[in-house]
Amino acid sequence: MGFSNLNAQGLSAPPYFLSFVMCNVTTWIADRTQQRGLVIITLCMLGGIGYVLLATCRAVAVRYLGIFLAAAGIFPAISNIFPWVLNNQGTDTKRGVGFALLQLVGQCGPILGTRLYPASEGPLFIKGQWICAAVMFFCALLAVSLRTYLAWENRQLEKKENEMIGVTGVDEKRDNMAVENEGFGFRNVL
Repeated sequence: MGFSNLNAQGLSAPPYFLSFVMCNVTTWIADRTQQRGLVIITLCMLGGIGYVLLATCRAVAVRYLGIFLAAAGIFPAISNIFPWVLNNQGTDTKRGVGFALLQLVGQCGPILGTRLYPASEGPLFIKGQWICAAVMFFCALLAVSLRTYLAWENRQLEKKENEMIGVTGVDEKRDNMAVENEGFGFRNVL
């Protein structure tokens, strides 16, 4: 953006500070509302818009705003994805495997990211910005899809429990549900 090294370093701090604040605020909101999917969707859209601004605008002020939006979207989205995966696994074993798989897939991003911004495409790195925007919007779409599926699965669990109450007693129902699913009354966090 044409700043000296010292000024560029100083200007990089505020977007990361905003990201830090957003990580804390959005995870707190998601925990309180049990609507982690909606928070992730919102954050991914925010980050995607930031990358679109970086890819399309030339004015320094607008590009700097894009950095704020991208940082305020991508890092808090990651901070909310981790607990969403863990919250929706009913057993310790499933949580462990789910977390390991998330880490395995998640580490592909940094490997790809280091190749999105070659020096030959500087200083605007338009291709890299568009790819990051597309990934953010795709993550929002994935979150919408997963949230929809989890809501459907919660309705199925509710229906199954209600059917079992009609056939068996509550104590027997709890025993049967514990064997078949994560446990009696388990619901996915949306």
